[in-house]
Amino acid sequence: MVSNTDITVVVQGPVQTFRDREQEEGITKKCLQSVRRHLPGAHIILSTWPEQDLTGLDYDELVTSPDPGSNIRYFKVDGSPQTFNNNRQIVSTLEGLKRVKTPYAIKLRSDNFLTGSQFIALQNRYQARSTSFRFLRERVVVSNVFTRKFAKGFPVAYHLSDFFYFGLTEDLLAIWDLNLLENAKDKILENEVSFYSTFPIDCTQMLWLRTLSKFAPDITLRGLLDNAPETLEQSNHIFANNLVIGAPKEIGLGLCKKFMGTARISRPRGRCAQWQHFEWQDQYNKFCKPSPPVDTGSPTFKLKIALQRLMYVYPTRIETIFKIVKRRKIRERLKDRHKS
Repeated sequence: MVSNTDITVVVQGPVQTFRDREQEEGITKKCLQSVRRHLPGAHIILSTWPEQDLTGLDYDELVTSPDPGSNIRYFKVDGSPQTFNNNRQIVSTLEGLKRVKTPYAIKLRSDNFLTGSQFIALQNRYQARSTSFRFLRERVVVSNVFTRKFAKGFPVAYHLSDFFYFGLTEDLLAIWDLNLLENAKDKILENEVSFYSTFPIDCTQMLWLRTLSKFAPDITLRGLLDNAPETLEQSNHIFANNLVIGAPKEIGLGLCKKFMGTARISRPRGRCAQWQHFEWQDQYNKFCKPSPPVDTGSPTFKLKIALQRLMYVYPTRIETIFKIVKRRKIRERLKDRHKS
């Protein structure tokens, strides 16, 4: 079993509200205190931005990086830029991971916190591997929050959360050693409708695909809902062979207020669209063939998730189909404008 002293926790992100990202007051202090409580002896690296107020924060090592700013992935239909903090996340995560000297590491957002250390046992529990799509040396534990199995009513591939990662330091570096994204420049050719076949690839899909491209350059998606059976099968195989997916309570992760309460991701409508641990276990049994197969949990809970999806997930497909038809019409108009 991994010892706490073998682990470095990289707490990445802003300490207070920073630029265009609001931060819950006191959440980073709570985050750091939770690491001390649940992982005594672990090393803590705080990777953040210059000119942050660090008063009262308990960490072992500080990394400050120049702010790369938000990035423009594409333009909206009205021509306004759609900005994200992808480059900020890459920089603060990678620069922290580069300083890690222990064999194991955690990537933890500065606005989340630990509620336990169950992720250590989870990472060690599943030892069977298949020979195909074995990209990481060991499995990495991730949160199911925003690891979507469904989006807009349809199954989605490669939709991996960016909240929490625990595993070998070399594996986390393999995941997060990414080049920064260049800004989109052409308002017509890089428009959210003309650039993608239906809906743009989600940021979390994009980051995971950029990681996978280092191992298998042919793995790509044409959009959020590029979900051919063979694409979903390959995505599931990669999840099963390189990761362990668990809910916050199963891995020991606490979420800040904006992801709790009435937030969509915390309501049944949002939770049931995410990967469940038993579904990851199903894929583990299928692709990695442990002997004996692992028990995939409570039939009652499985029935509950199935019923919730009948209520909340599948009915949205009709609305999505109408949106796709509308977007395709817009796409054709944009093409005509570009030709003229």
